[in-house]
Amino acid sequence: MESTSTETFSINLPPIYEFIRIAWESITAEHRKDDDYLSFVTVALEELSFYNKFEGEDLLSRFRAGCLEQRGAVTVIGDKTLQVAGLSAAIRTVHAPDGYFYYFGLVIINDTFGYSIIGDCDTVSKDYYEPIFDDTFQSLQYFGNPVAAMEKQKAGIDSALNKYQTPAAPEPAATTSEPFEVPADGREYWQIGTHTFALTGECECSISDGDGALYVKIEAKAPHHIEGLTDDYSQGKVYLQFYFKGIYNAGVPTGKFIFVEERENTYLSYLWKGGFDYIHRLSGEVTLQDGWLGINGSFEEYPVKLAVKIADHLNWEKYRFLSVEEVSTAPPEIVRQLWLTDPYPGILQETLYPLTQLENLSIDFRNKNEFKEIPTALRRLKELKVLALSGVTELTSLPQWLGDLKKLESIRISNSQIAGIHPYILQLASLRKLYLSHNQLQSIHRALPEKLDTLVLSHNKLTTVPDSVLKLEHLNIEHNPLEQLPPELENIPSLALELEKKITLLDYTYKGATPYDDSPFFAKNDAVLLEQLTAQISAAALDAYKDELIERSRKAVALDTTEEDAYTEKGNHRFGGLPDLPAGVTLLEDGMQFIAQINCADLAHLQDYLPRTGILYFFIKDQEELDPHVLYFDGNLNELKSANELEIAAAFPPFRAVADGYVSIPGMYNARQLYPGLADLSEMWDEMEQLETGLRAKPKHSINSYVFKQHDTPEIEAVDAKRGKPEDWMVLLRVSSDHNPGFCFWDAGEIYFVIHKSDLAKKDFSNVYCGLESS
Repeated sequence: MESTSTETFSINLPPIYEFIRIAWESITAEHRKDDDYLSFVTVALEELSFYNKFEGEDLLSRFRAGCLEQRGAVTVIGDKTLQVAGLSAAIRTVHAPDGYFYYFGLVIINDTFGYSIIGDCDTVSKDYYEPIFDDTFQSLQYFGNPVAAMEKQKAGIDSALNKYQTPAAPEPAATTSEPFEVPADGREYWQIGTHTFALTGECECSISDGDGALYVKIEAKAPHHIEGLTDDYSQGKVYLQFYFKGIYNAGVPTGKFIFVEERENTYLSYLWKGGFDYIHRLSGEVTLQDGWLGINGSFEEYPVKLAVKIADHLNWEKYRFLSVEEVSTAPPEIVRQLWLTDPYPGILQETLYPLTQLENLSIDFRNKNEFKEIPTALRRLKELKVLALSGVTELTSLPQWLGDLKKLESIRISNSQIAGIHPYILQLASLRKLYLSHNQLQSIHRALPEKLDTLVLSHNKLTTVPDSVLKLEHLNIEHNPLEQLPPELENIPSLALELEKKITLLDYTYKGATPYDDSPFFAKNDAVLLEQLTAQISAAALDAYKDELIERSRKAVALDTTEEDAYTEKGNHRFGGLPDLPAGVTLLEDGMQFIAQINCADLAHLQDYLPRTGILYFFIKDQEELDPHVLYFDGNLNELKSANELEIAAAFPPFRAVADGYVSIPGMYNARQLYPGLADLSEMWDEMEQLETGLRAKPKHSINSYVFKQHDTPEIEAVDAKRGKPEDWMVLLRVSSDHNPGFCFWDAGEIYFVIHKSDLAKKDFSNVYCGLESS
């Protein structure tokens, strides 16, 4: 995950979002593959007054109404709430007629401001992207002063606009509303204000392999640098790139698209531009007509007129048809992709019958419909590779003859009444992916296709799955009333299943676990710490939560860096620099990064769970691939090779550290999910701040402490990776970003080493888990 921040908030973005733009208090990220646009997500600071223009008695109803108006005609999928930054966020998801899924969210932080999220993707990809949108929004952390940040944003925009005023020779402000006409003389042109831009060759024009859209890129050269219009670093080279869907008409791209500040409300077209100053956004009409692309519009105060020829030899076999009307004008043999939204079921038989070369068929119903059976015309589609049917709420079964479509590689059926799949369908030799979420499946046949590697069965009525699923690479069986599972199921490389079901239904026993004494890990078992904790709880007026706070509080060790280490002592607490190593250890030569060494004897009086003597060493490979290594040495310190004898460059400067004992209390960020009995504390910021201050609960580094995380806990992560139960794991060392040794884990985050308590008791450090959390 990549942490990205503005002056008032940060979010974590998964690696798929490689195109990231930050504009004041807004972060936008795009997922593209080659030149294909797949998804975008925007998170922004929002003035709540923005929603006053929508109808509704309260802010929540106005937000939901706004979701229906911001993307044109859409249909609601559902509403839900998420915990975002310890607050309840409203989420609304919708379908659009163009085959797109939209995700809207709003979390309110005070009476004036909130943070919003908007994400989109193809509806067929909804199940993949929606959890990503959830995770992105739930990763939000806010800080700073939103009032000042918003004032700065407004001032920045005003300044940029003022910068580009040219009072000596103002450009005409009005934009012509005349419809585009193909030039009678056949000449191409591009005029912006009074400036003529020289087109550089033919425009690039092609049908995309991925999304089946028409891409058109127009490049030109400005006559000179135009202050306020062209940017300062592209040497006058500019371009517009459009993406069009729904434009097929007898082999000629045809359509009109209205852009308002570069947004097109049907979402059948998108625009990217380059070489222009970012403040200018295109508004106006973009026309595809008779083999030409025309624009009548404006860049703010600059009128824009453009006419260019587009290619007349397009490979329409790559095009994704979106309507029955488009198909009706096309030779049947070129229609390879057809994605329909809310078609009239009665016309499907007639539409599909001649499309014998069709390879990809998606039918998405978003409204109540009469689709009760799959049209028999599909039997003719022997070239079909992908079949997707969603929202087919009246469909109760799949015909056996689907098994005759031997080239099918992917089947996706969701939101139906089907309770089973005929075994003949499951004999499809080419089938690799089978998505059957949100149906009524009560069982799945034992015989699965030989090449099947992905099976999604979430949100059904399954009580078990057959042993044959064990060969899969990806299996999702979440949200089923499961009662029994094959014991080897946890060996599937990508298994989506609730952790509690993994623990109860699978052999999730930690291998090699032995009995251990759990009492030393908790503050309640130390009389001095218990007295301190009880007093501070009362001082913070949190007596109503005393029992559970005491039950969960840990006996922790605080470690803080102090002064640079000159390597004059062997085996002392050290963060960064180089370690004092036993003979024969080659981790540094192997490229590992040294993080810390901890002297256990120096900590013996502070706790009773670590070894009483010896040195613990902590290494990682890097921040992308942590690959932790923890070593334990319990010999004579004189046998160690001093760090100043090592002929290796250190990744960080060395710093000594001092230790002290303290009480670590649970963080309240996700208390509602993890600690229901303490849920109210997530809103009691002042009281919790007083309690943490009284307990000195914010050291730079720590042992056996709680760790701030946005999802789950380090112990839950360790169980997911290495089995066992969360309560059997402990944080062996938490290392925060620290300016002394120069640690910076992503965006001021921290790493944590987690060990099974029975391994700690045996002094076995060979199976430690490591994770990284960044705000």
